[in-house]
Amino acid sequence: MSTRLTASAALLWLVLLSLSITLSVLAAFHDTLPADTRIASWGQGLAFPGQTLADAVRSVTSTQLILAGGGALAILLWLRGFRREALILAAGLIILPLLQLGIKEMVDRPRPTEATEGIVELRSSFNSPSFPSGHVMSSVYYFGFLAYLAVALPLATPARAILATLSWALLALTGPANVWLGVHWPSDVLGGYAWGIVLLLPVILACQRFGRHL
Repeated sequence: MSTRLTASAALLWLVLLSLSITLSVLAAFHDTLPADTRIASWGQGLAFPGQTLADAVRSVTSTQLILAGGGALAILLWLRGFRREALILAAGLIILPLLQLGIKEMVDRPRPTEATEGIVELRSSFNSPSFPSGHVMSSVYYFGFLAYLAVALPLATPARAILATLSWALLALTGPANVWLGVHWPSDVLGGYAWGIVLLLPVILACQRFGRHL
């Protein structure tokens, strides 16, 4: 990776980190941010993604399942000879739940149905503070890494297309699904995407710099 590209990626990471921290501070002092209630109410009125699809997306993006899937992927990469990539991925998997829990506890934002009454309909369960969305943050790390592998690994074209399509589809659906289910505000989802990228980007850069040359 060129020095200029590395510098640009580092600058992008710093900008994303600053935005993530700013959003976290705002969420810590405000149960809702501007447009949260309006967007959530409008989103819950849509037929898509619907209960079945939203439940399925939420199920496969739980942090526990992501950690299990990520561990299995790290083992597979190790066995296929991509040992540095496996170690880098594993390091991120260790940081993920610690960072996620730490932010949730520090911000300690109530869930939509706890913060307001009658605006949001609860359509699923939850067991932790609202910001950031753990399902979104975890899915950004894991499925974002899979999307990277779809480009980086020497895969057959059909396998590359399937892996990329599934990864990007889940990345796109996890945010709207959590808002539709009433378990997160849109700003929780935005925080999940932002913090997920903050963790993912250094992992990808490390793989590019220290991993096997493909």
